Amino acid sequence: MTSDRDYRSDLLSYATEVASADDVEAVYDAMADAAEAAFDFSSAVVETEANGMLAVRSWSGHAPSVDGIPTDEGIAGETYRTGEPQLVADIHEDPRITDPPVGTPQSVVSVPIGDIGVFQAGMDEPEGFDEDDVELAELLASHAYQAVQRIRSQRDLRESEARFRELFEQNDDALVLYDVTADGDTEVRLVNDAAERVVGTDEADLQGKSLAACFDAHPEQFIPGNGAKTFEAGFAGDGRIFEVTVKQFLHQDGPDAFAVVSDVTEQRHREHTLTGLHDATRRMLVVDDRDDIAAVIVEAADDLLELPYVGVFYAAADAGELRPASVSDPVTGDTPPTFEAGESLAWDVYESGEPKTFTDVHRQPNVHNPETVIREEIIHPLGDHGVLMIGATDAGSFDSTDHDLVRVLATNAEAALDRAERVRQLRRREADLRREHSRLAALFENVPSPTASFVVENNEPLVRAVNPAFEDVFGYSEDELVGENIDDYIIPAEEQAEADEYNQKLFDGQNINVEVRRETADGPRDFLLDVVPFRLDEPNIHGYAMYTDITDRKEHERELERQNDRLEEFASIVSHDLRNPLNVARGYLELAEQTGDDEYFERMDTSLDRMHEIIESVLALARHGRSLDDVRELSLSEAADDAWANVDTADATLNVADDATLEADPSRLGSLLENLFRNAIEHGGRDVAVSVGCLDGVPGFFVEDDGRGIPSERRERVFENGETRNEDGTGFGLAIVKNIAEAHGWTASVTDGADGGARFEFRV
Repeated sequence: MTSDRDYRSDLLSYATEVASADDVEAVYDAMADAAEAAFDFSSAVVETEANGMLAVRSWSGHAPSVDGIPTDEGIAGETYRTGEPQLVADIHEDPRITDPPVGTPQSVVSVPIGDIGVFQAGMDEPEGFDEDDVELAELLASHAYQAVQRIRSQRDLRESEARFRELFEQNDDALVLYDVTADGDTEVRLVNDAAERVVGTDEADLQGKSLAACFDAHPEQFIPGNGAKTFEAGFAGDGRIFEVTVKQFLHQDGPDAFAVVSDVTEQRHREHTLTGLHDATRRMLVVDDRDDIAAVIVEAADDLLELPYVGVFYAAADAGELRPASVSDPVTGDTPPTFEAGESLAWDVYESGEPKTFTDVHRQPNVHNPETVIREEIIHPLGDHGVLMIGATDAGSFDSTDHDLVRVLATNAEAALDRAERVRQLRRREADLRREHSRLAALFENVPSPTASFVVENNEPLVRAVNPAFEDVFGYSEDELVGENIDDYIIPAEEQAEADEYNQKLFDGQNINVEVRRETADGPRDFLLDVVPFRLDEPNIHGYAMYTDITDRKEHERELERQNDRLEEFASIVSHDLRNPLNVARGYLELAEQTGDDEYFERMDTSLDRMHEIIESVLALARHGRSLDDVRELSLSEAADDAWANVDTADATLNVADDATLEADPSRLGSLLENLFRNAIEHGGRDVAVSVGCLDGVPGFFVEDDGRGIPSERRERVFENGETRNEDGTGFGLAIVKNIAEAHGWTASVTDGADGGARFEFRV
C-alpha cells in the first residue's frame, strides 16, 4: 500500500471499540469494518476455526465466495497451521491458489488471530501490500485476539460463578462459605444442608462463628492460598476426623473463601487397617525365617483386631501335630498348647483346608480344652504350613470386616511362607550349584587334556576360558584368547572348511566327536576333539571343547599303513622282479645239466647276482622307511663329502657350491646323497660332474649332474619303486631318496640341470 496516511488514530479507535465489546461477534465485525473503512483494504474477512474448518464470521468489501475452508487448504489454512503471516503479491502466480473466483483480490495479506482463526485482507491490484501492511494487519488481529480472550474469560467466570452457586445449593458435599477477618480469624457466613448433616450442627449455630473454634485447627489453616489447601482436623473434641479443603471464593461480592468438609473417620480407620496389612505383608515378604513370619502375623492381627488371643501354629514335619510358632498371649497357663492330629478344632481346619468361625467354642465336640475362656474363634489355614487362630472371650466379637481382614492377612501370610520355602529351596540349590561349579572348575583346571570353555555369539565360537593344559599345548594365554574366535588361532588353513562343518553342527546343538589336526606351540598335531554344547537360561549356546592328543597313535597308524604299503611293494617285487632272473637261472641250470658247459653256470651266476642286487635294494628300502632315529644339525657340505667317499665314483667329480645347516638324521641323509650320486654316475657316465648347493630364495638344497637328464614325461614316475632306464638297475634308488625326504618332512622334485642333466631339489 503506497499511502502515507497515519493510521494511529484509526487503530486507537478500533482498539478502544474492541476493548469495550462484550460479544465476540462485535469484535469480528469491528475488525472487518475497520479494515475497509479506516485502513482502505479492498476486502477483509474474519475466519475462526471449528472442527477442522475455518468458518467466515465477518467480512467487508467483496463478499467471500465460500462460507469456509478446511484448515489444511489455502493461504488461510497455512496461516492458521503455521501461525505465521502470509503475504501474497499476486494470487495468479501463487501455486497454492488454483482457479480463483472472479472478483477475488489480486494481492492478499493473511495473519493468524492467535489460536482462534485467521484475518485476511485483500487489494484489487497486485503488489497491493507491503511489510507495513502486514504489521498493521497483525496489530488488528492482536487487538481482536485479546478482546476475544477477555470476553471468553468473563463469560467463563460468569458461568463458573453460576455453577458454583448451583453446586453450593445442590451439592451433596458439605460446604461452608466464610470471610477472613482483619485479625486473621474466620467468620462463617453460609452452611449448606450437607454440612449441617456432616457436622451435626444447624446453620444458625455456626453462622458468625470462627471455624477455628468449631474445628481443632489453627486459624491460619483456614486462610486460602492461590490454590486448594487440604488438611485434617477434629470437630469439637468428639473423636471424629474431618478432611477440610479450603479455596478462595472468586466472586466480587461473595465471601472470601469456602471450605469442603468431609467426615473421614471411617476412611482413616480403613486406611490405618490397610496400611497395617500392607506393612505386615511387606515385613513378611522380606524375611525368610518361618518364626519371624509368625511373629509378624501375630503382631499385625493383634494390632488390627485389637484382640488379646492370636496365635500361629505350624505343622510339624516329623510328626502329626501343630506346634506353636508365635502367640500374643496364652489362653491358659504359661505355655501355648500343641495340637495333636485329630484332637482339636485347629487340626480339623488344617486338615480340611477351609477357614471356619466357631461360636460357643467350649461346647464344640472336638475342642482341645473344654474349659477354655474363648467363646468365639476364627481359625484360618495357612496352606500346608499350619493355621492362624484368633479368639475372643465374648461371642459376637467379630463382624464381616474382621473376617475379611483375617482372610487377607492369612492369604498374605501363606504367600510369604510359600516364598520363604522357595527361598530355602533355592538357597539349597544354589549351594549345590556352587559346589558343583567348584568341582567343575577344579576339573576344568586340572584335566590333563587341553580344554576350552566357549559361547556362540553371531555364529562364532568365542573363548570364555581355557585351562592350563590348553595354554601349555597351544602356546596362548587365557588373556589372549578370551573373547576371541578360537578357530583363528589353532586351525590350519587347509582344515578350515572341515572346521566350518563342525561349527555348523555345534550351532545346531549337536555333540561333536571327531579326529582333527590343529596348530600347537610345537607345530601341527593330531587330536580327538570332543565338543559338548548346551544352553543355559541365556539364548546363546555355551559348551566345552576338549582336545585329546592322539598324535603318537595317529603316527603309529600311519607307520602301520606305510609298513603295509611296503609289504605290498615287497610282495610285488618278490612276485615280479625276482621272477625273471629266477626263471633265467633255472633255465641256465637245466642247460648246464644237459650240456655240462661251464658257460651256462657263468650265466646262471649272473642271474643270481641280479637277484642279490634286487634283494639288497628291497632291504635298503625297508630300512630307509619314514621313521627317523637321530635328528641333529648337519652340514650339507660335510654330508656330501662323506657320501661321495662311500660311492664308486670312478672319474666323476663333486662340486659343493655352498653350505647349509640341515636338521636331519645323519645315516638317512647319507643314504639319500649316496643314492643320488650312484644314480648320476649310472645314468650320466663315469666322468659325470655332480654339484651340490642351496636353493635360491627358499630353504632347501639340490643335487645336480651334467648327464643326459630325465625326460619331462618320466619325471612324475622316477620316484616310483622299480622305475629305471638302466637294464642293470633295480629302480629302487630314487624311491629310497623320496622316502628319506618325506621322513624328514622335505618335498622332493626333479627338473632340468643347468647343463642339461638331472637336478633334484629338496625344499625343507
